[in-house]
Amino acid sequence: RAVVDSVYPIARSSNTGGASCSFLSIECTIMRGMGFSAQGQQQSDQCSMTVCTICRAPIRLSYFVILMVGYQLTQVALRHGQTSLPLWWELMQQVLEFTILYATVLCHEFGHGNMARRLGGEIDHILLWIFGGICFSTRQPTHDNRKILRDEFLIVAAGPMTHFFQAPAWGLVLCAVFFVCPQLDNTRPFFEHPGEAFLAALLPWGSGLAQVWMPLAFAGQWGSALLWSTVGVAIQLNVALFLFNVFFPMYPADGSKLLVTSLMFCCGVPARRAACILLCVTIPCGILFIGYSLMALSRGLSAGYGGTAAVNSISGFMGVMSLVEAYKIWELRKARRLHTHPLFQAARSWNRTERDVFGNVHRINVSDFDDDDPLHSNFRCKDLLCCRSEESSDRSCLSCCCPCLFGQRDAGQDLVSTRASTAATEEIRARRMQILAQVDMQASDRQRTVRDLVDSR
Repeated sequence: RAVVDSVYPIARSSNTGGASCSFLSIECTIMRGMGFSAQGQQQSDQCSMTVCTICRAPIRLSYFVILMVGYQLTQVALRHGQTSLPLWWELMQQVLEFTILYATVLCHEFGHGNMARRLGGEIDHILLWIFGGICFSTRQPTHDNRKILRDEFLIVAAGPMTHFFQAPAWGLVLCAVFFVCPQLDNTRPFFEHPGEAFLAALLPWGSGLAQVWMPLAFAGQWGSALLWSTVGVAIQLNVALFLFNVFFPMYPADGSKLLVTSLMFCCGVPARRAACILLCVTIPCGILFIGYSLMALSRGLSAGYGGTAAVNSISGFMGVMSLVEAYKIWELRKARRLHTHPLFQAARSWNRTERDVFGNVHRINVSDFDDDDPLHSNFRCKDLLCCRSEESSDRSCLSCCCPCLFGQRDAGQDLVSTRASTAATEEIRARRMQILAQVDMQASDRQRTVRDLVDSR
């Protein structure tokens, strides 16, 4: 999602001060251009191509993904000969792993986009790049801060939820592979039943199904080994991506957005405090990413694998971009303009409630700064678990996540809801005109003189 970047004017009192301020302005502009949003938008506009269209959503692929895959395949070819496996099999295994990776990421991004569609938005396009994927989607315009936060929570949560469907689906494929492609030693197999193999593949830090496919590959059963390897990688990827996106709160990962929206919607935490909490968890995670990347690069250079280490240390640049995003949020928080950030749109309400001699008066909020008061709301669990609390119960959350597969919204129902909304708007407008007429009448009565009052009698 694009972040609104603002350039703040800096006063210049002398030539020296002007030079330093200009340098500072250029430095801040460069830092803004290194953020996730700026890099993702640039990749989508200038360094990608449209490869296909799925469910009316164009899929764009970054050129750097093609370069990265080509480099990895070249490294596999250069290292060929260290094992007895044929070159074509190692290349095919690498290609299938990349295919599974980006297919899993694509399903994840469609979870975000389809939920946005379900809530009244639309998918502009989906970008696949070296850091995963970005779903560029629109939102239904609204001034209700509760609805903004609820919709954001549902859209963000729909992405990781897709892994709860992808992993069991690959488990069914593993069950078929278990019986079609038996293990090398049938008398003493490593896994007694498919459930045991599925549980072993669920551990992202373990060896997965390597105990099965490696003996098959060295025995010359290339097809069976490739199937076991591919299914194991697919299950491990789903578990790893779910854990990273949900439990690693580094902005802009899904876990950080879930944290912020939950604090603001469920706990009524003010946007400024939620932004401070986000910074406190994002900055250490970004520094951790950079430190791990530098350590991996150092070990690779000392072992003589400089190129491979440089590719594997790409997470360091990810940490740098995360710190840049944190710096943007800190600037907006300091300027009291968090509402210009897409994650903190609820930081500024569209109206203000004031009290005068006539009672409570609702006025349009013309301030350019964030509100000081938190969002007060009566939280209900079904407001988050369901897309629309007023819909019938047969509309399950599954149809919210995947409308392309489990049914689109009923056009007749949308027409009825639109007519009801129009009628409610007309009623509110009529009441407003009546109140304005009463106010005008009271104002004219105050301006009447004593003679006018006597004449009216």
